[in-house]
Amino acid sequence: MEKLFKENKYEIFRFILSGLISTCINFFVYNFIYIIFKNIIFASIFGYSTGLLSSFIFAKIWVFRDNSQNKIFKSFFIFCVIYFLGGLEMSLIIYFLNNLVINHRISWLCGTFIGALNNYLGSKYLLFKK
Repeated sequence: MEKLFKENKYEIFRFILSGLISTCINFFVYNFIYIIFKNIIFASIFGYSTGLLSSFIFAKIWVFRDNSQNKIFKSFFIFCVIYFLGGLEMSLIIYFLNNLVINHRISWLCGTFIGALNNYLGSKYLLFKK
């Protein structure tokens, strides 16, 4: 793990930063859509979708600097599968850890770490492999 971090520290930094930016985009779109339409489901789906799309664009162009000519829709589908699995792992870890340690904050931090690790490694080694 230490070797992975040392060899990829700038890429990991860009991954974290792009995740924070995409989360902000998600929140602002969510908030904007909710104010206009007053529909929390629509706002949540639209905000999440724009955050996911921005994450994909950042990952392809800036984080992993992928110049391949792979089909963009196929790449985006694989990206969504990777992130879906990361979200599922995160949710399961939060659920089980919260039952063990009964602290939702610690459970969330651990789940988020595992989900982000899944997303980074999946993107790096399955989708944007060089």
